[in-house]
Amino acid sequence: MFYLLLAGVALLILYSWLTMKPKNFPPGPPYYPIVGSAPNFPIKFLHLHMAEKWLSQYGPLVGLMLGAKKCVAVCGPKEVLEVLRREEFQGRHQNVLIRDRAFDKKIGILFSDGPLWTEQRRFTLRHLRDFGFGKHTMEEAIVEEVEDLVTDIRKQKVVQVSGLFAISTLNVLWNMMAGVRYARDDPELRKLLADLQHFLRGGGIGRIVNLFPVVRHYDPGFLGYRKAMEGIWKMQDYMRETIRNHESTLDENSARDLIDVYLIEMRKQADNPNSTFTEEGLIVICMDIFAAGAESVGSFLGFCLLYMVLHPRVQKEVQKELDAVVGRDRRPGLQDRPQLHYVEAVLTEVSRMNPTSPLTPPHRCTKDTTMNGYNIPKDTILFISLWSLFQDREHWGDPEQFRPERFLDADGKFVRDEWMIPFGTGKRACMGEVLARNSMFLIFTALLQEFWFTLPEEDPVPPTTAMHGVVATHHPFRLVANKRQ
Repeated sequence: MFYLLLAGVALLILYSWLTMKPKNFPPGPPYYPIVGSAPNFPIKFLHLHMAEKWLSQYGPLVGLMLGAKKCVAVCGPKEVLEVLRREEFQGRHQNVLIRDRAFDKKIGILFSDGPLWTEQRRFTLRHLRDFGFGKHTMEEAIVEEVEDLVTDIRKQKVVQVSGLFAISTLNVLWNMMAGVRYARDDPELRKLLADLQHFLRGGGIGRIVNLFPVVRHYDPGFLGYRKAMEGIWKMQDYMRETIRNHESTLDENSARDLIDVYLIEMRKQADNPNSTFTEEGLIVICMDIFAAGAESVGSFLGFCLLYMVLHPRVQKEVQKELDAVVGRDRRPGLQDRPQLHYVEAVLTEVSRMNPTSPLTPPHRCTKDTTMNGYNIPKDTILFISLWSLFQDREHWGDPEQFRPERFLDADGKFVRDEWMIPFGTGKRACMGEVLARNSMFLIFTALLQEFWFTLPEEDPVPPTTAMHGVVATHHPFRLVANKRQ
């Protein structure tokens, strides 16, 4: 008994030593033995906590210890831009939930790094261009979804905005990936989307699991871990089935989509023991793309419509410009975009007010380095706040106000601002940025050309604050869509 007690004390001392802040680490909240700074780490809305509390208390770099994990919250605009561009900060951190999602491996394109990430990202992006990332092919695919969406909205007296755009935006991307276009009422897809949303909304699920990974093996239902992962396991099974269906009908001389070319590459490298092309890797890439296509663009478009009904003057100005530049006889196209200055300003202001990713996915420092005079050790996890760029009072003057005119010059021409990087910048910038921006533009302009949007008289005014989640989306709300006369 004495020796067990002695061993326990030794382990506690060792762990307490491991959780000590490194020398000359950035200042931050108090930390405690074993759990480090975890008691002072917010479960939800980390970007708001960083902006409203930590920045004034500790400065633009905030040092944290989450258990034995060294972390830095980057919440100063200058520091955010620097971190996103410096090579040693471009690694990717994987927590327990992400590793469990990826078969306990560092694979895929969202949460991998190093040579595997470089090879897989280049391959995926190159072949997505072949199957639809090209400007004209992409536009045709988006326009097809736009017409289906408009037809669907016409049939409804009152439109529920939550989930309205998910299938439209997913179809554009998933057709390139898997050669599949879903019906808007597909029940299997609806279930997958619901499971994905539950996973992305689970802000507090991973807190204890990531601090103490062993607890997930004891069915901690009270944490919500198993419920969240069940949806991910179903999605893994769905992707595996999709891939194997492709494999059974594969023609190596006539690839139909990205899955086909990936399978062909797997066969070419079958005898290479160091190949990064595996079925599990393809499953995770499919999940990465599925998640990106299903949530971010749809959430952004929902916020666009929310701001239109809350600011009818802006909605009228958008429609006035559309009528003048495009008219009513055809849909707006990408060729019209350079002339639609007010539309561009509105889309930019919505992304500033409510970015779908106020924080980037966590980065990882790949070597010992320094910043602002502080030591940043190798493998430090970085929480990077894009929100700090978009809500900086010194830069914007009135960041809390929805004011598209801030992006127009004296002649009414759209003016870009270098701080507006909702898709990130540097090596980790979103590889689907062009597709996302084009989808947002074509869908938004088609809807504003076709409909006048208002709130139902019996509904409360919805908030403009976002719900918590990996993707920050709007609260559920409804709209009345009246065809314009």
